[in-house]
Amino acid sequence: MERTQPPPGGDTSNATPGIVGVSSLFTIALVIYGARMYTRIRPTFKLAAPDYFVSAALLCELVALVNLFIAISLGFGHYEYYLSPNTMVKILKHLFALGFAGFWASSLARISIGSMLLRFDISNTWRVVLKTLIFTQLCLPIALAVVALLQCRPIRAMWEHVPHAVCWSPRKTQSYGYVYSAIGMLSDLVFAAMPLYFIWSLHRPVMERILISILMTFGTLAAMAEAWIIYHTHVWNPRKDSIRGWMPLYWWYRVEEIGLIAAACAPFLKPLVERILGRFGTSRFRFVTMRLNTIQSDQEAAWEGAAEIVLSSSSRHPSIAQKNPNPGQGFDRISSESFSHASDVKKL
Repeated sequence: MERTQPPPGGDTSNATPGIVGVSSLFTIALVIYGARMYTRIRPTFKLAAPDYFVSAALLCELVALVNLFIAISLGFGHYEYYLSPNTMVKILKHLFALGFAGFWASSLARISIGSMLLRFDISNTWRVVLKTLIFTQLCLPIALAVVALLQCRPIRAMWEHVPHAVCWSPRKTQSYGYVYSAIGMLSDLVFAAMPLYFIWSLHRPVMERILISILMTFGTLAAMAEAWIIYHTHVWNPRKDSIRGWMPLYWWYRVEEIGLIAAACAPFLKPLVERILGRFGTSRFRFVTMRLNTIQSDQEAAWEGAAEIVLSSSSRHPSIAQKNPNPGQGFDRISSESFSHASDVKKL
């Protein structure tokens, strides 16, 4: 970019709105993650593979945010007119490094959601779908790392000017961005829709299913972020656009990654929300208890029916009671006949 005259508006930055929004979203995700770890450790230690995957995703996201904030402190978000060449090299190095951490953050969060869904009692078809998506998410950041390392030869041409360097064309770079974003959006939609399908197929109270469905909406937030990533990838030209124009794309990547981490941890907020609702008088969520008939209950019903028959007959024909000096025998005979009749009906 030619630095002949200052751009209109002066030395301003477009990073402030993203700092506020992403920092707030990350704080929420951190609180949700803490609640998940608390419920998984207390009162008994029961951490499993999904917990370790989401912990690794949070660590990668923290690395990505640190690199992004360092780049912003160096001047990322300002016009290149006000940045020195050495500062530009430092900024581009941090942006290059955060890409690797960001790829792993989103993939590990999706793997955590997928491995958590595998614990449901689901059909073999759903298991194959989940395992395929998990394997894809494991291979995706590896492939993206290879692509990032092959974009320019030598690799340092990614962050500084190197004479006679060979780099991919912007269209080729955009094509890989489209593929990554499309796979990510499809995975986000599947991981957001599948829990809703499983939850609503369970015999749980309606309010509980609604609550868990609301908690799982962070997955749809990640899918919406992917849509904006595709849009900004389409209009972004890293060879021509100013570094200031890259800012929205980097923020939407962070929204997607943080949304996935929150989606992986949100279902574990159910006990906490249930206790909070209980303080306002809402009953606790429980399975619906149904009374099942047994042989003993059928016998009791037959005895009660036989007793009603005897009493009715005695009231209508008092002579029956006089002819039968031992009412118990008649009661036994009638009750046994009634029970046999009930048994015959059940056999039919």
